Amino acid sequence: MKLNVLKALGLAALITTGGSALADEVWNSNVGRIVYADEIGPTAVFAYGPAEDPGVVYILGLAKVYENRETYDGYWAKKKAKVECTTERPGIFGEMTRYWGRYEIKFLDKSFPSRWEAQWSYCDGDVEKVKIEATPAVGEAAVPAPEKK
Repeated sequence: MKLNVLKALGLAALITTGGSALADEVWNSNVGRIVYADEIGPTAVFAYGPAEDPGVVYILGLAKVYENRETYDGYWAKKKAKVECTTERPGIFGEMTRYWGRYEIKFLDKSFPSRWEAQWSYCDGDVEKVKIEATPAVGEAAVPAPEKK
């Protein structure tokens, strides 16, 4: 339990400060700051959201791929969201959650750092109309992004 609390605090600090991420990958997007936070086997883990409501994105096949990136599938997960799914998936630190959705990320540039865009859904539903668009936060990784109003 104590270890999970420390991991949660570490993830929250990483998200809010934009601290040192794998390959220093931090993006500013139309939904806030997104950080390449970890790798689990072939899966890259992105962290996003405020410390009080963090989310993760698991992207299969992206781990250890830093050049010539293409399109990858995965899913996002949070502890709470607008839509509750009928099934559970691993979310933050592997805790099961009913708040998740599909995620498809397409890198727009072949070399690091790269812009990307993503389509997403709630659960296995239809793709949402608003795409996530991200640009590298080059040279500003240690400075938190301003909050959107």
